[in-house]
Amino acid sequence: SSGINAEWPLRPGISFADTKADMRNLKTTVEEERANLKTSVEEKMTNLMTSVEEDMADLKASPREVMIVSGEEEAGEAGCARVCSGTTGRGTTNWFDYGSTRVKLSVDISDCGFVKVPTITISVEGTGYHWKATGLAAVYRATTTSFFVNVDGPVSGYDPQDGNAESWGWNVEWISVGYIC
Repeated sequence: SSGINAEWPLRPGISFADTKADMRNLKTTVEEERANLKTSVEEKMTNLMTSVEEDMADLKASPREVMIVSGEEEAGEAGCARVCSGTTGRGTTNWFDYGSTRVKLSVDISDCGFVKVPTITISVEGTGYHWKATGLAAVYRATTTSFFVNVDGPVSGYDPQDGNAESWGWNVEWISVGYIC
C-alpha cells in the first residue's frame, strides 16, 4: 500500500502517536526557548541603551577644563569638548612630492573621535631646513578624521622633494580641539 502506516513504529518500541507527541513537545520547547532568548536579548539591549544614555549624561555633566569659544561649525555640548594631539613621528613620516618644490602629507586624526571639524594647530618639526620653508602652520581640508599639510621648499638647492623631507626628519606635531558628542 502507499503512504505511511500510522501504526508502524518509527523507532522500535515507540508508536507513531508517541513520536507525534514527542514532536509537538519539541516544537513547544523550541518556541519557548526562542521566546526566552528574544526576551533576554531585548532586556540586554534595553540595559545597554540605558547604560549608554547614563554615560552620555555623566560625560555632559562632568566639569571640563576645555572651553571652545568658537569654531567652524555650530557648537556642540560643552561637556563634549576634547583636546587631542599627536605627531606623525620622526623618521616615520612619508611626505609626497607635490608641485615643483612642495611636499604634502595627509594626517590621520580619526582616533580623536570628533563629530564636528575641530580647530587644528600644527607645526613642522625636523632636524634641518624646515625653518626656511613656508606653509609650516597651514592646515588644508580639515575634516573630523584628517587634514592635509603642504610645505614649500626653503631655498634653491634645499628642495624637500625626492625623500629630502624624510632625511631631514620633517614631521607634523599637531593639537586639535573639538567636540566628541
